Amino acid sequence: MTSFTNAASGTELSVPAATSPDADANTVAALQNMINAMATLSQASQAQPLPPHTAPAPTVAQAAVPAATPAQVPAGFRTRGPWIAGALFIVVPPEHLMPIPEAPIDSEADSPVWYCITKGKYIGITLSNPLALAAVVGVSGSRMKAYKTQVLALEAFNEMLDYRMVAVVA
Repeated sequence: MTSFTNAASGTELSVPAATSPDADANTVAALQNMINAMATLSQASQAQPLPPHTAPAPTVAQAAVPAATPAQVPAGFRTRGPWIAGALFIVVPPEHLMPIPEAPIDSEADSPVWYCITKGKYIGITLSNPLALAAVVGVSGSRMKAYKTQVLALEAFNEMLDYRMVAVVA
């Protein structure tokens, strides 16, 4: 038996020794990396409660919207994380949105436009003009703005989230 200490949890794991007498340090290291990766994935899949200061208090508009059941959630919209740019939500995220990888841009003319929706039928950051317009058309006091980069759109959305000015309107 070979014993490894899991870096993520600090627990000791015992694994049967390699059946080959030629087992080398690279094989042992690869096994250790695989065990650590599995432990990290296991811990990441467990829901972690957010500290109380990071979750914004619901606004009057949010409190009036009943929680959506899975049967009522339109396809393509989210009611839970991951809280990332490029996704649209029918609930207000409890934490800042995170960036997503972008394809390299050859010129500024080819640069995509990021739409930041902070008050509408759904909210989030998207590259789709039709989706952004559909979120705000017919919503009194709706807020949507176009930005040249994902970073600028994220900064705007997260700032509005900090000020509790993000709302889903039914």
